Amino acid sequence: MSDDRKKAFWFIALLSMLVILPFLGETIFYSKGEPREAIVAFSMLESGNWILPVNYGTDIAYKPPFLYWAIAAISSLFGGVSEYSSRLPSAIAFLAMQLVFFSFIAKRKGVKTAFLTSILLLSSFEVHRAAVACRVDMLQVSLIVISLCLLFRWDEKECRGIPWLAVLLMGCATLTKGPVGSIFPCVCIGLYQLLRGRSFWKTFFLLLLVGILSLIPYAAWAGAAYAQGGQSFVDLMLEENTGRFMGKMSYGSHENPIWYNFLTVIWGWIPWTLVLLISLFGLKWKNMRVLPEGTSFGERIGKAWKKFRSQSPLQLFTWVVILFIFIFYCIPKSKRSVYLLPIYPFMAVLIAEYLLALVQRGAKVFKISAHIFASLCLILTVTFIAVRLGLIPDSLFGTGRHAAENVSFMHALEAVSLSIPKWCLVALPLIAAACTWMGVAKRTGAYSLLYSIAGCMLCLFVSLDGVYQPTVLAVKSDKHLVNQIREYVPQGTVYSYDGMSFYCANFYMNDQMRHFEKDLPSGEGYVVLPERGKELLFEEFGNTYDFEEIFLTKKRSCDLRDEIYMYKFKKKLIDLI
Repeated sequence: MSDDRKKAFWFIALLSMLVILPFLGETIFYSKGEPREAIVAFSMLESGNWILPVNYGTDIAYKPPFLYWAIAAISSLFGGVSEYSSRLPSAIAFLAMQLVFFSFIAKRKGVKTAFLTSILLLSSFEVHRAAVACRVDMLQVSLIVISLCLLFRWDEKECRGIPWLAVLLMGCATLTKGPVGSIFPCVCIGLYQLLRGRSFWKTFFLLLLVGILSLIPYAAWAGAAYAQGGQSFVDLMLEENTGRFMGKMSYGSHENPIWYNFLTVIWGWIPWTLVLLISLFGLKWKNMRVLPEGTSFGERIGKAWKKFRSQSPLQLFTWVVILFIFIFYCIPKSKRSVYLLPIYPFMAVLIAEYLLALVQRGAKVFKISAHIFASLCLILTVTFIAVRLGLIPDSLFGTGRHAAENVSFMHALEAVSLSIPKWCLVALPLIAAACTWMGVAKRTGAYSLLYSIAGCMLCLFVSLDGVYQPTVLAVKSDKHLVNQIREYVPQGTVYSYDGMSFYCANFYMNDQMRHFEKDLPSGEGYVVLPERGKELLFEEFGNTYDFEEIFLTKKRSCDLRDEIYMYKFKKKLIDLI
């Protein structure tokens, strides 16, 4: 490894750790997704069941256990499952992917392209969000992307032997989120090999062997889980895999049209989307053609196909990965932005090459973007100071559905107590803005301005992660609901009703919530439910239980998006007799 490559590698490693790791535990859980995953690891440690643990009394996990194993293993070193320990596997997975992919690209396309690719990944909204979340997505994506790199290297060595490390990582990917962890790497490298003129049957059987080997860990876990969970486990796994893909789930699950995938990619590359959009105005569109010249449409298509296949090996592989995974996720009705995460590293390579080409032309896009992002840094800091001084009236947010919540966010920022390091984080975007404007004033080159823009973006991310997000999102969290509940029930079980799961509250209550309609408790206790469900509770159980209202929250639950009732119940004596 050359000195430049070593320096760039360690700089990217240090920068990525500084951006990702310090603030993982700052934001408490504020939605149902993260605590739903974390509580599975908690139940693993509590029960000792590492195959198919049960939480909420009856619920089994929707996904295979590799993420939960990682959280449980790390949390056992930290003394328990916390926000930090449950998000750390995603962060470590991102760092591993970042450094492996940097080395992969630097060796084949040069240090400049690899360096900018890493900066783009670190500052992409979608990638950054997944890297600091307790969800299965980043772990699975990291394993898939590293497997793709290893399989490409295996192909460069003429597919000698079995790529055992890739097989192992693909096996871990299937244990994270299902068979796509093996399907994507195998199909992508297979399509690439066929486009390069390899024998179909040799490619098919060799990759079939690799795929089968990678599915062995998943099959072993599924067998052990079936022995514990029986048909209910089978039904859940079929619904989460084939049912989700075929659009035959028992509940609506992120059903969106095809154009949603295009929109999420555009949104996912924020804030770089703005830079790319501005750059379009400087291109010479008259000289561009979608298809090469030719005497007929068929000839033009043939030339385009030949040109596509004759790209450099890595460029062709990059396009194969992007196109196959994107098209694959256009098929099912269920579509989410995180499904497309595996294509982001490969998209970053193409974006990096495009931006570096603009740098060579000295394009004005970087000067314009530098002004925009420096201004955003300034606006954020000035707005925060105005909020702290009480200069923004509550009436600014109107009287709509979310007005009260937005006012609460503002008051939280106004009242939060900040230490000196936190104030330094608040000032960080302002410093980045000043440095950027100094660069513009001194007429520094496009290359320096490009990284000044990236610096503004990263300073915004760090400031948001370290100060603004923890303060604002704490208002949304159901941890406040738990505090209210524990005033009446300091210890012990609390019930929820109508199949509603309070994932966030259950995590902060150490998995002491249960389903009322499943347990049908005797005696007395407490039940919580959304306001929209109280009539159903009285209609179904009014003849069996007496209910006494304890409180109605003023804030909406982050899980159920409704105000929450708490009732004390007591089973009627006639029913007991």
